[in-house]
Parts: sequence; structure tokens; C-alpha cells
Amino acid sequence: MRTTLDPAEHSALREFRPAGGTAQEQLGGGREMAMEQQAAPSSVPVALVQETAALWSQCLGVEVKAEDDFFALGGNSLTGIKIIERIFEDHGVQLSVRDFYLAGTPARIAGLIEQGRAGT
Repeated sequence: MRTTLDPAEHSALREFRPAGGTAQEQLGGGREMAMEQQAAPSSVPVALVQETAALWSQCLGVEVKAEDDFFALGGNSLTGIKIIERIFEDHGVQLSVRDFYLAGTPARIAGLIEQGRAGT
């Protein structure tokens, strides 16, 4: 089995690299900015945070706590889409992919669900 790329393959792969930095930077800022913008309000019901963490756990196949980071848990784009769809099915709130990735934790996602329910 070959484990290295020839020069033509290596060159072709360069075309698939993001030109603007990491995916998070392309979505609108670094982790600190995302945390500031998407911090879960203290009024978010604990049960909703726990329900959101349980959904993540089901989709990711690992134990998830309220402040666990989606990508650190092994999350990827397909899993993110599945979670976004389930949130819509279960709560009637449509989250954008951008908002989901920037929120990044079950607690902040629960905050977005609450905002969506309130129509804000």
C-alpha cells in the first residue's frame, strides 16, 4: 500500500485547502469571539441544556457535558447537520450552520434554542 503522494497529487490537494484560514475563522472569528457572542443566558432551563447534551451524546457516541466543545468531542459537519435537524424536529427552531459551529457547546446551543422559541 502506498502512503505518500506524488508531486502531482500533492499539488492537486493544495486546491482543497481553505484560502482564508481555519473553518472557524472563515465563519466569522476566533473562539474567543464566538464564546462572547454565543454565551448561554443564565435563564436557559437546565433541563434544556441537559436535553441538548443528551442529543449530542446520542449523535457523537460519547458522554457530553454542558460546556463540552463540539469539535473537541470529534464532531464534524455531518454530525452537526444531524443535530441541527433534530433540534428543528424537536423544538421547531432552525439554527444556521454558522450559529451552531460558533456556539459550540450544548449550553450555548440551548440558549439559541430559547432565543428561537422567543422569536428573538
